[in-house]
Amino acid sequence: MQRRWTILGAGAVAIAAVAAGASQLSHWLPPGRSLPGTFIGGQVQPEDLGLDAWLERRREQLRQREAYLALPGGEYVQTTFGQLGIELDTVEVAADARRHASQGHLGARLVRAWKARRGEVDLPLEWTFDAAVATRLLRKLAPAVDREAVDARVDLLRHERVAAVPGRTLDVPTTIARLATGERREMAVFVVAARETPPKITLDQLLRVDVTQVTGAFETDFSHTGRGREANVRLAARYLDGHVIQPGETVSFNELVGPRTLDRGFTWAPEIYDDELTPGIGGGTCQVASTLHAAAVYSGFEIVRRRSHSRPSSYIRMGLDATVIYGEVDLKVRNPYDCSVLIHAFVPRSGLLRIELLGAPPPRGVEYRAGVVERYDFYRRVTTKPGLGAQSKRKQHGNYGYDVVSTLRVERHDGSIYQRGYRSEYRPTPEVYWIGPEVSVESLPDLPEGADSVQVDGDQVAESGAEGADVPRSTAEAG
Repeated sequence: MQRRWTILGAGAVAIAAVAAGASQLSHWLPPGRSLPGTFIGGQVQPEDLGLDAWLERRREQLRQREAYLALPGGEYVQTTFGQLGIELDTVEVAADARRHASQGHLGARLVRAWKARRGEVDLPLEWTFDAAVATRLLRKLAPAVDREAVDARVDLLRHERVAAVPGRTLDVPTTIARLATGERREMAVFVVAARETPPKITLDQLLRVDVTQVTGAFETDFSHTGRGREANVRLAARYLDGHVIQPGETVSFNELVGPRTLDRGFTWAPEIYDDELTPGIGGGTCQVASTLHAAAVYSGFEIVRRRSHSRPSSYIRMGLDATVIYGEVDLKVRNPYDCSVLIHAFVPRSGLLRIELLGAPPPRGVEYRAGVVERYDFYRRVTTKPGLGAQSKRKQHGNYGYDVVSTLRVERHDGSIYQRGYRSEYRPTPEVYWIGPEVSVESLPDLPEGADSVQVDGDQVAESGAEGADVPRSTAEAG
């Protein structure tokens, strides 16, 4: 009996010892989490927070990790990992932590636990990368990276050839690859890739232009104009001057001259807005476009796109003018010759604009004719201006509107014939009066010849008998 109790007592002690060991073991090797003291990407899992919840919180924090994109021009754009599509891979990091804690025999696990408590273990972070998110951000950055190539050109006034400047465009695939494999530390820098874009015209191509051949030319006068308009005419001509049109190439006036903005050197000058002359930036640019159009006509060029002004222009005959509005209305001409042709736009003397097309032999003959097929009466527009009081003034003379048909026949130097017929529509120019509130419309002078109705502050007083007079046109023309 004594022996039985001895055996039972020893078993109880063993069970108690095993229980105490198991408790200590769970403290060293807690289930379902990282080993105590283990660093994961430089941080230790808090004791009061589960592994998955802690990693999710870190994922949200790391989305805000600061990063920088290095642009080709030397500038840096600040961003975050989240905006770049870089996020913590919580599933993979949790799996790595649990494998580190649970894999292998008990002795190996206890050794890893001992090292973790000594601060000797730091498991790396794993990351995911969403290329679609990064691509959306890069597309927004494209304007800061892209740069148009500048073609080589000839400055005929200075007798200089100006070398071309290559352009560049954002290389999205290469940049995405760099983001996918780049560093993941705080304030990481990723270099944005760009591809060089070659110019259309190089100095070598310029050397092949025979500038002794004047294919065609045209001149217009701008001597009776203000300083602003003169400045815009000269500047637009400089943007055109020296550009080379390759064989078969179509060129756009708006692309060659560019936006008419103050920061590009254009200034305020009268332009047509809602049938009235009003100050606008770039007034006078249309005269350069019209001169180019006429030079192209007399050079035997193909006119791909052209629209007449809303009213006849004093500096050029009807049918030869061309209106341009950046981003809306353009003039496009095509070089039909098998050689390059250079645009020479310059001011040979004060108040005279001349545009020459150089490089191909001149046509053997050019026949241009224009005739009015319909004439439209105009109307008087009266606008009340409170500041005038009892005064009135005529702000603008009226003029007829016209439908004009033009025919062109060009025999080029190679014997080929180019023929074209086209219409130009010039709507009537209203006579404009500004009156004060104390002035009656009846006190104004009689309607001039060609005027058949009156419009007061937008309301028609007399019906117009000019069928087709209200032709819809763009609201602003640079004259």
